[in-house]
Amino acid sequence: MKLNFTKPIIILGAFFFLSPITKSVAQDFVNIFRASEEDVTQYMDSYIEPAMFSFANGMAGGWYNTAKTHKPLGFDLTFTVNVANIPSSERLFLFNPNDYGNLRLAGDLTSSQTADLPTLVGGDTNERLELYGQYTAPDGSTYEYTSGETFQAPDGIDVSDLPLAGVPAPTLQLGIGLIKNTDLKIRYGRAKDMELDDNTNNKYGVDIFGIALMHDFKQWIPGIKHLPLDMALLVGYSRFKTTIDFDENEPGVFSAEGTASLTANNTTIQALVSKKLSILTLYGGIGYNIVSSGIKVDGEIVNYDLTDVITGEPYTVEDPVDFTYDGGSTFRGTAGMRLKLAFITLHADYTFQKYNMLSAGLGFTFR
Repeated sequence: MKLNFTKPIIILGAFFFLSPITKSVAQDFVNIFRASEEDVTQYMDSYIEPAMFSFANGMAGGWYNTAKTHKPLGFDLTFTVNVANIPSSERLFLFNPNDYGNLRLAGDLTSSQTADLPTLVGGDTNERLELYGQYTAPDGSTYEYTSGETFQAPDGIDVSDLPLAGVPAPTLQLGIGLIKNTDLKIRYGRAKDMELDDNTNNKYGVDIFGIALMHDFKQWIPGIKHLPLDMALLVGYSRFKTTIDFDENEPGVFSAEGTASLTANNTTIQALVSKKLSILTLYGGIGYNIVSSGIKVDGEIVNYDLTDVITGEPYTVEDPVDFTYDGGSTFRGTAGMRLKLAFITLHADYTFQKYNMLSAGLGFTFR
């Protein structure tokens, strides 16, 4: 059995879009990535899943701050920050060595002790881990071997004093009025070949795309079209992707080359209502979010400093990480208010869903 003690430091760049993760937290993950591929996937799944769902759900915020559509060629430019709260019950996860092949708590020679370890927003921990493995000799004897060192389990961000603990999802979007009381909303952003670290040649890029249609359905229903309320149906899709191109080489120790990518997708369907009271607009909506996200690393990592105990050959690992989080569909209900001063708007709202969300922003609108 191989014990994969690799050093794919660059893979950690896949988490950088989730800032506020710090360099010290990222450094803690180096030791986790020295375990087997299965252990890496299991630990990452537990550590990052709540933050991934927080960000993906947050992408559904900011699409609207009124149910009133623009006149043809009217438009708005709006910036919103959404934070979907991660419940306290999901800020820790149970580490059970039975779920891992090469990871256990330090000093646990029987591999039977469990512990609550932090997720990305779980704060600090004093627990230490160690790597170990087993192999069977030609005579049938089984031997255990370790890396000869222990290391601290990765910390999380301490959010215990914050009213909301989540990953911020900022959005900048343009809304344009079309015909028949219909608005087209677009989110777009791209940055390529940005320096990941001054000490390496690694580059990263970010792509953001979103599109939505908001249509005034009240106009088609005779019984309600004269009510002093604005009503609309919104259908939107958002996609975020960040990629890291890495090329690392430490002679005689390890080499790594490839691309890491992290994606988050959100589809939302909402029925909206709003009421304007002078410069104040009260608005709300009900609907569903459908979210998914994933992490993938394509490339080759070769480790030389710790070789296979049987063959003496260095480890070569190809495409070490590829998994997705399918969040399914979740109900959402939103209530908020907007203040309009001339063509400037300020808005804030709160959404009740699996991860409750607070949104706030400002914009410019011209009818």
